[in-house]
Amino acid sequence: MNSEEVFNEALFNVDLLVSSLKNPKRGNDTDLSQLDLKEFNSNMLLISKALSQECTKFSIAHSSPPFPEATITQSLAGLVCNTASQLVGSYLSLPSTVGATLLTVLCKEIESLILNLKQFIECIRGIVLRREKAETSLISTGILWEFCDRISSLPKTNAEAITSILHKEEQLISDGLQELNEVNSTQPNLSDCSSEDDESSESEFCATGIKILPSVKGLVKSACALLLRTQKIINRTPSCNYTKLDPLVEQVSKISNSVDDLICSLYVPINLAQVIDHSNVLASKLTTILETVKGIASEADHDGIQFIATAIQHNLQNLQTKASE
Repeated sequence: MNSEEVFNEALFNVDLLVSSLKNPKRGNDTDLSQLDLKEFNSNMLLISKALSQECTKFSIAHSSPPFPEATITQSLAGLVCNTASQLVGSYLSLPSTVGATLLTVLCKEIESLILNLKQFIECIRGIVLRREKAETSLISTGILWEFCDRISSLPKTNAEAITSILHKEEQLISDGLQELNEVNSTQPNLSDCSSEDDESSESEFCATGIKILPSVKGLVKSACALLLRTQKIINRTPSCNYTKLDPLVEQVSKISNSVDDLICSLYVPINLAQVIDHSNVLASKLTTILETVKGIASEADHDGIQFIATAIQHNLQNLQTKASE
C-alpha cells in the first residue's frame, strides 16, 4: 500500500464515523439509574486527550521531508482513526434514556470534531503528496486541539444540556429587552410627530407606541423571568425525570424569534394589528412552557410560577387595552 492509498483509507474510515453519527444505532435502553454518567464523561475526556496526542504525533511526523514510509504513515493514521472510533463508539453506547437534548448536543460537537479530523488528514495528505505548505497543517492541528479540549466543557447530564440552552435563549431575550429600552431614543418624539398636524397618522402611531411600550416590556420581562425560574427549578430538583423536559427545548427555542418579531413591529410606522398578533403568539408560547415546567416544579415553586403566569396575562391585557384607546 502506497502513501496515497493510506490516506484514502484513513479518510474512508473517518467518513464511516460521520455516517454512524448521522444514523446512530442504539441497543436496548438502559435504566438511567444503572448508568454511570460520571464514568462515561471521564472516558470521553481521556479519549479526547488521546486523540489530540495521536493527531499531534501524526502531524509532527509529516511536517517536513523526508516523510515516513507508507507503513509508518499507515500505523500512525490507524492510531488516529482507532482513537476517533473509540470516541464515537463511547457516544453511541449511550441509551436514549439519558435524554434527547444531551444526545443532540454531544452528537453535534463530536460530529464537528470528526469533520475537522477529516480536514486535518486532508491537509497532511496535501503536504505529503502535493508538497503543500506545512502551515496549513499547523492551523488544522490547532483547530483540532480546540475541539478536543471542548469535550471537557460539554454538558454532563441532560439537565445541564437543557439549562445551557435555556441560558442562551435567556441571553437573547435580554438583548431584546435592551433593544426595547432603546426604542424611545430611536422613535421620533411625540412632540416632533405632532408639530405640524396633531391629527396626522404618524402622530397617532407615536402616541400609541409610547402607550403600549411598558406593556410590551412587561411581556418580554416575563419571558426572561420564566426562563430564569425554569433554570433554577431544574438545578434544584436533580431527582426529576429530565427526559420529560426534552420538549421544553423545542418550545424555548422559538421564544427569542417571537420577541424579535414583537420588537420589530414597534418601529414606526407601527402596525397595531401586528403588535397585538405577535404579543398573542409570544404569550401563548410562554403559557405552553409554563405548563411544561409545572410538571417538574415542586410545591414551593407554584407561587412563583403563578406570579409569572399572572404577569403574562396582565401585560397582554394592558397592551390590548392601550392599543384600543
